[in-house]
Amino acid sequence: MSLEGLNHLIKGLESQESWQVQRQFRMVLTHWPKAVGFAVARKTRPTGIQRGTLYVATATAGWAQTLSYERYNILKKLNQHQRQPLQGIRFSTAQWSRSENPNPPLASNAQHPSYIGQVPNMPVQDARTTRHTPAEAFGQWAATLQEMQKAQATCGQCRCHCPQGELDRWNVCALCAAKRMK
Repeated sequence: MSLEGLNHLIKGLESQESWQVQRQFRMVLTHWPKAVGFAVARKTRPTGIQRGTLYVATATAGWAQTLSYERYNILKKLNQHQRQPLQGIRFSTAQWSRSENPNPPLASNAQHPSYIGQVPNMPVQDARTTRHTPAEAFGQWAATLQEMQKAQATCGQCRCHCPQGELDRWNVCALCAAKRMK
């Protein structure tokens, strides 16, 4: 028995008749940000396909209504990449809170012990037009971390910078707390 890559196995499963809807949904997820635009994609999330209709969760009812007017244009863009075209799209806020929200509200993040507060203002660059070498990207990342660490407390055990919430909760940073629990 030879070892095969995960992608090869997934493609093999998706080629079976019973997995066609999953393949179609994966294609939708791949092309969704390009079809609706990245700003709209942050406020929407495809949740499934049933009987040829794509169901999409939206952040607000206003988004659902606005996108329902654009559904034919969105369908046209998505169907360019589908073997079996989608018949319709339904937008609703019903599954927004139940689906995994990649952009949770800031208030819930602020309650987590490892919340670091406001990230320092860094120059915003368009990632689609700006290309950096790995060394430049690492340099920017390191500079951002150093800026953030200026406002952070230090762990009493290992002397590394950490969020104040971790010290309040465990009296040490999360790494030292995890070592204690072993």
